[in-house]
Amino acid sequence: MLNKSFSSVFLLLCSLFCLTSCGQNKYDVNIRSLLQEKIDTYINSILKDIKHPTEELVYFVEPFFTYSYYEIKVNDIIVRQKYYTNNNPYENFTSINNALNSKGKQKLSFIAYPSKETTFQSNDNIDIDISTIDKFRNTETIYSYEAPINEDELSEFIGLESYKSSFEFEAKLPYKKVIDWSDSENLKEQKNIEKEVLEAYKEIMNLYADGDIDNLLKLYKPIFQDEAQSVYATAEKKSRLLYELNLKRMYPFFYKSIPTLDNNYELKFYANGKLVTLEKKKENPLSYSKSALSIVYNKDLDVFPETFNIEEEEYLVADKGLVPQKQMEIYIMFHKPKGSNKLELATDVFREEILLNGVE
Repeated sequence: MLNKSFSSVFLLLCSLFCLTSCGQNKYDVNIRSLLQEKIDTYINSILKDIKHPTEELVYFVEPFFTYSYYEIKVNDIIVRQKYYTNNNPYENFTSINNALNSKGKQKLSFIAYPSKETTFQSNDNIDIDISTIDKFRNTETIYSYEAPINEDELSEFIGLESYKSSFEFEAKLPYKKVIDWSDSENLKEQKNIEKEVLEAYKEIMNLYADGDIDNLLKLYKPIFQDEAQSVYATAEKKSRLLYELNLKRMYPFFYKSIPTLDNNYELKFYANGKLVTLEKKKENPLSYSKSALSIVYNKDLDVFPETFNIEEEEYLVADKGLVPQKQMEIYIMFHKPKGSNKLELATDVFREEILLNGVE
């Protein structure tokens, strides 16, 4: 799937990093400068290709659920989950552009559970709006869903322990996605798919283990391009509508990492079989889906590009003479473009890093 090689620039950086400590400060400055130049060039190469149609429409979902846990999918891709844990990886504003297919007709499905009682009560509510917002901040609701009413003139989910439903709506993206899996192969129907997925994971794990920054940047570039396009990002404005082009997933690229694939995984398919990933098996259905792959790396602040964010707690660790140790969940999905027999990276789900050696 990947041609694995170190670039001469990265080898130079590694050799500089390994030089004696007497010249460490000078070489750290050189390393940071070279890495910063590399990242600036990389980000600019992404942003220069962003299309800017007249309206720059962003589609988003607004759930109005009272006293409920729920999971919402668009075209069988999770776009929002809300469960009992406080560690909610989803924002209140949920853009769904990346989940839309190119055909115009979209499907939203959901499952909901009562959060206070064992069954839904008469004062519980389940409504969902699909809306758009343009670059002038004009909003428009294009579809509103309300649960049907039964013969007792109550919403049909009242009295149930769980409720699932779905509806279709029309939405057409005003741009072409770099990675469009809507016409990709159905992976559920393919033999030995688990073996292929494990091999694909192994290749990516090796990139992280080697600190292969150039191939990691190359691997993720289409994902960054689609993400930047989904919010019509520009060099002047990389964030929009409470959604920010998330470059934090690049942080581990600068270091050798220790990747771990949880043995207690399950093969999960999304997008009606077009996407595949490995997730940790859930002990409780009312919990967030988590990747089976994680990495741990030491975040040496001396060689970290200066425009990227360094948290206050990381400075505190460094002040103690330690190197901040970070853990990141690598939640990736693969597809096979139509006619292809090879898995390719299709998308990812970013989750915030965890500092493992925080200062109390």
